Amino acid sequence: MDSSSWFYPLLLVAAVALTVESVRQLRRRWVLVKVEGASMEPALEDGHEVLAKRSRRIATGDIVVASAPDPRLGWAEARRAKGPWWIKRVAAGPGEPMPGSGDPVPDGHYFLLGDNPAGEDSRRHGPCPAAAIFGPVIREF
Repeated sequence: MDSSSWFYPLLLVAAVALTVESVRQLRRRWVLVKVEGASMEPALEDGHEVLAKRSRRIATGDIVVASAPDPRLGWAEARRAKGPWWIKRVAAGPGEPMPGSGDPVPDGHYFLLGDNPAGEDSRRHGPCPAAAIFGPVIREF
């Protein structure tokens, strides 16, 4: 085989590798999450989807995607943002008073609430570590 017969298969392998790496990078920066339940109604309805972008820029009032807490233990400190996902609104950031108690939110944590008080949120599971928050919702579908 001469060198020209290797060119196109090598080019195809390189193109596939670049495509796979591009998709991998996009999945690390963006996540599409389906809204399940009524905890964010009326802002987000059950069955809709939201697109979130990985970011550490989180402000009070933002709707964010966060890792769901353990049902018994709440949010574990060492847990990094990964599914299953919850969609909640940031009610208070680090140092701000927590709704209901007035105590300050600990550094590196956020107090997350559903828009509908019937759902589960930080009132039951405590403040959410910043590491468990994927990022803010950019768009609803």
